[in-house]
Amino acid sequence: MSQTTTRAVDYRQLFHQAPAGYVVAGPDGTILAANATMCAWTGIDVLDGTRLLDLLPAGDRLMYRTHAGPKLERDGHLAELSIELLGPDGQRKPVLLSVTRTSDGGEPRDLMIFFAAPERRRYERELAGAHRQLEDAAAERAKLLKEARHRALHDPLTGLSNRRRLQESLLAALARAGEQQHRVGLLFCDIDNFKQVNDTQGHPAGDQVLEHVARMLTGAVGGADTVTRYSGDEFVVLVPGLEHPGELETVAGRVRDCLAAPVTIEGTVLRLGMSVGLAETAVPADADSAGHRDLAKALLSGADQDMYRVKTAMRVGRREAPAVVV
Repeated sequence: MSQTTTRAVDYRQLFHQAPAGYVVAGPDGTILAANATMCAWTGIDVLDGTRLLDLLPAGDRLMYRTHAGPKLERDGHLAELSIELLGPDGQRKPVLLSVTRTSDGGEPRDLMIFFAAPERRRYERELAGAHRQLEDAAAERAKLLKEARHRALHDPLTGLSNRRRLQESLLAALARAGEQQHRVGLLFCDIDNFKQVNDTQGHPAGDQVLEHVARMLTGAVGGADTVTRYSGDEFVVLVPGLEHPGELETVAGRVRDCLAAPVTIEGTVLRLGMSVGLAETAVPADADSAGHRDLAKALLSGADQDMYRVKTAMRVGRREAPAVVV
């Protein structure tokens, strides 16, 4: 036997007896030749003429189309693509695929080598699963933190801002007003005769009244203003960015009017009223955080005092002009 013949026989044995799957395919993925190892892995005696994609599960088939195909067209090679082969009875065999595209002056050919990789595939799956768990845990943590912050800054009954949120919003509004030379206003609101509702209708009815007032106030002042349940039946409305005289009184008028219509609570028709105190202030451009805190305290105190003046005037049957803190 000649040296050439011996070499040819050796290469053929190497091709078919190799522990890796060898495939020669056309650029369209049609298999032109496959070794015995590849046939054994897939359970198909003759793979010539079979489309490579038909040997892959749906997910890997999509990945091959979107990843391997464009990369082969662009670079002419592909290294260690982790996929699975469909074997007998639908069994799946994890493999690593390396591809080199060659032409040798004729039709392009894809030279493919499939390495068995059960451990790597298992580790990749475990890693992907762990990564998903970390992502889920991070998303759940972010959700819990968001919920905790919301609870810390909002009233559980009405969903309105609480005192802490009001303080943050008020200080931020004062800082902006100092920069933009606007004024900041507050309305301090108290539901008239709320104690009588609780005493005659019960606390569940009182809670419904508070929820109704919260909705009416929010609708009256719009989304740009901050409504706070300050305590009990007291609410505060922050009105930032006042530019013209009388703006705060206009908002106060909407607040008073929002409760004009009667409301049915626990089968009883109620007519609600609200005493509203006003306070507003300019903010010096050079005011620091301590100055903003002092202004915030003065605004709250002034609006609270004005609300009590309004309520006292109502008790004696007269209304006084609202006071304004400057």
